[in-house]
Amino acid sequence: MAWREKSKKHLNMTSFNIAQGIHAFDYHSRLNLIATAGINNKVCLWNPYVVSKPVGVLWGHSASVIAVQFFVERKQLFSFSKDKVLRLWDIQHQLSIQRIACSFPKSQDFRCLFHFDEAHGRLFISFNNQLALLAMKSEASKRVKSHEKAVTCVLYNSILKQVISSDTGSTVSFWMIDTGQKIKQFTGCHGNAEISTMALDANETRLLTGSTDGTVKIWDFNGYCHHTLNVGQDGAVDISQILILKKKILVTGWERAITVFRPQNFNQFFIQPEEWKGGIQHHDDILCAAFLPPQTLVTGSYDGEIVLWNNSTENAHHVLHPDYQRLLKSKLDTKPQKLLSAGRSQPSHPMADHSTTGVRNFEIDNEGKNAVMGLCFLKARKNTAVTGGANLVSCGGSGYVRFWDIYKKQLLAEFLAHSGVGSIIMSTDKMNRYLTTGDLDGWLKIWNIEEYCLNSSKNKITKAPTLIRSFQPHEDRISSLEMCEPGGQLLIISSSADCSICVTGVCNAPVWIFGQAKHWHIENCLFLPKRDTNLVESEIQKEISLFSKEESCLDPTEHSLLNKKNKDDSTYNVGPSEDINLGIKYKERSTCMKETQKPYYGEVIKKSFSTFRSLSIGALEELPEVNKPAFLLDPEKYFRKEPEEERPQTPEAPSLFETLKSVFDEKNLFPKEILDHERKAKQLCQEKSCEVKKNKK
Repeated sequence: MAWREKSKKHLNMTSFNIAQGIHAFDYHSRLNLIATAGINNKVCLWNPYVVSKPVGVLWGHSASVIAVQFFVERKQLFSFSKDKVLRLWDIQHQLSIQRIACSFPKSQDFRCLFHFDEAHGRLFISFNNQLALLAMKSEASKRVKSHEKAVTCVLYNSILKQVISSDTGSTVSFWMIDTGQKIKQFTGCHGNAEISTMALDANETRLLTGSTDGTVKIWDFNGYCHHTLNVGQDGAVDISQILILKKKILVTGWERAITVFRPQNFNQFFIQPEEWKGGIQHHDDILCAAFLPPQTLVTGSYDGEIVLWNNSTENAHHVLHPDYQRLLKSKLDTKPQKLLSAGRSQPSHPMADHSTTGVRNFEIDNEGKNAVMGLCFLKARKNTAVTGGANLVSCGGSGYVRFWDIYKKQLLAEFLAHSGVGSIIMSTDKMNRYLTTGDLDGWLKIWNIEEYCLNSSKNKITKAPTLIRSFQPHEDRISSLEMCEPGGQLLIISSSADCSICVTGVCNAPVWIFGQAKHWHIENCLFLPKRDTNLVESEIQKEISLFSKEESCLDPTEHSLLNKKNKDDSTYNVGPSEDINLGIKYKERSTCMKETQKPYYGEVIKKSFSTFRSLSIGALEELPEVNKPAFLLDPEKYFRKEPEEERPQTPEAPSLFETLKSVFDEKNLFPKEILDHERKAKQLCQEKSCEVKKNKK
């Protein structure tokens, strides 16, 4: 080991002498420690300035250690032994805190390479020609999970008002958007292979799932598979997007060519791909595509190029890039042609004309800094061909969002939406008023693009549009975004590698997680801000909460079963061939107090909602002169004392004896004979008492 002192030119050198030898070592710069993978089954920790003996010895492996690497941030250490046992050590306490075995290939003789990607928590271990990947999961928390495994894609079915989601475990789930209730689930759609992307057909009656097993399957909503598209030619491929057009299905993601299937030839269960007439025009893998009726198709690749195609002839005619634009001379020529000036600032790297062999003299983007991860046409801007302005949005590498004018082949604007997080994804609403972007750290940003890049400009715009909201609904990478308007309410649905699916509104709305214990009633909690051309940009955000939900109405073609209220909120898991009766009524909830779910932890809070259609404050009008009422002008008439009237005197109440006697007399209960008998009895008693007294004397 050698190092140079600050003020000295020569190197100081030292060495460690280990009797049995080591296979590998690693150095921790913060702790100033060296870890060695010993042949004697030990992991030793050394101080670089103390060579006589190690400062710590980690015991636990039963075979020679062949790889070590520090986990710098947590002050931990990975070690891997020849018997394929991986251990994680706590350096401070010199204890093994985790042991992993039986997760690696069974080959006996192997050469191992060991690398830990600390930024993403991924450990790579190679075994000859095989590569094992171990991903670190975040520590267990109270966060609600929508899926058992990482969610890869999310879609919205506007006819059934359902959210469809897929995960890496080949499971597809269906959720009600208005309550968050899971209604059915298909498992093992592609065996154990990951579902990487999904798509709905134009009628939203068929679901297409693309998997890493190299196939795309077409399903109905009862879980029946109608067709299997052999995308990868019986091999594994990375499908990133499925684009469904009127007469063809396009699949991209793993090569430079477009894979096309023509539905008119769907007369068998297994469908083979056909040839794309335009050939190969990209220099790197095609990651995404978008279509603008009647015939404009665009595809974006890993190197940042966006190719414009005529969908009818399947030929390309232009290539767009943040640093250049070029025209393809011949529609049948698949080789890149001469560069055309963009009419803007020149790129930072040297450029030259493309030769007919397609060799590019500028710097090649091997790190994907310009990778196009998403393309979206602004279809609501219908007059851009005449008036100018942006009609295509792209996003991807380095967190940039770019606005293009495909008619003038010009980049109009670009801005940094997310810094320092790598690639991003995006989605926009049907009216192209809002743009939502998501990054690898789980952050979402909502931008107002309604008035952004409406006109052409010679100078590229670098100012970002108005940021409405920035928040972090997920703990890991956002894998898919979808914006929808059920009943006129604008919602953002996002899925993530943290196994959750969230839904929220545009402005300061609560975040709900599909799968949480309490179901929500979303139509009474979120209100769609309507467009008002009289309000300036800064006033839109302030008055968004003043609009009533009465300004939005439900689609009259809404499915009748979904308009009922439910008694049972239980969640169901069904097989691919099973379905659920949606005729059960939903539980009624109060319209005054709504129970909404806090994001992440499932704790219930109560909020009251009071809305106003509009609020206008102006100068108060002066009140007209008011005449005094009559009771003030003539109080004697209304408040004088009335003369006391002579009241008849109330006779005295008779005594109790007389009252009872009169009652009994009226009922003839005391006749004269009885009274005479009573007197005689008294007289007889008196006479007898006198006789008794005489006898005593």
